[in-house]
Amino acid sequence: MNFNDLILIAVYCMSIPLVCAVFFDAFYAEKKRRSFSLKRVSGWYALFFVLSFVPTVMFFAS
Repeated sequence: MNFNDLILIAVYCMSIPLVCAVFFDAFYAEKKRRSFSLKRVSGWYALFFVLSFVPTVMFFAS
């Protein structure tokens, strides 16, 4: 594995959860008739980051 692969993995692990968190909060806010909240987005981001990062680390560590 070279350095470029590590950079791509890091970008994936940080950007995909962010996009998912924004979409999840937008749909959640629309369903519950609430306003968009960065606090909720950060919670969603933490959840999606863990769900994407932990399996990736476990896969590459083995």
